[in-house]
Parts: sequence; C-alpha cells; structure tokens
Amino acid sequence: MDLNYAYPLEPEWEIEDITTVVAFYTAVETAFLNGIDRALFLSQYREFKQIVKSKAEEKQLTKKFLKSSGFDMYLAIKAARTTTKKRIGPLQKGER
Repeated sequence: MDLNYAYPLEPEWEIEDITTVVAFYTAVETAFLNGIDRALFLSQYREFKQIVKSKAEEKQLTKKFLKSSGFDMYLAIKAARTTTKKRIGPLQKGER
C-alpha cells in the first residue's frame, strides 16, 4: 500500500492546528492498518473537532482524505462510537 500522499490541510490553520489535524489523520490510518486504542482515537477526534468545528468542513475534509489516502474517516469514527471494545480495527476499507 502506498502511503505517499498529501493530507488535506487549510491554509489559514496555525502550526498547532496542523499538528492536531495530522495527528488525527494518523490515528485514522492506524485504525485501518493496525488498530488503535478506542479512547485514544476518540480523544484525538475531539481535539480535531476543536479545529474543524463545522460538520460541512468535516465532510469536505473526509472526502479529500478518502480520495487521497483511501482511508475513510467516517468509518473509523463510526467504529469508535459504536463499539464497547477497548480497541478499534484493523478496519477494512469500504465497510460503510
């Protein structure tokens, strides 16, 4: 699998914002590739939502991230919210 792609970022974000968003993108990748601790994933999602407050912007970034990486943020978030297990993943692409 080729992991050489660009993350969707917004030009108005500060360095700290970019760091937070990239950490969440990495958590999504980890959920698909290896699995990730559910509490850690949800914590990183909450931090991401401090930067990306609107649902519309989140949907746009989800589409861009999916297109560039093949990883679906929506699936990872859904998996984390709907399970009571300590870990989520590894996830399969296309489970929507």
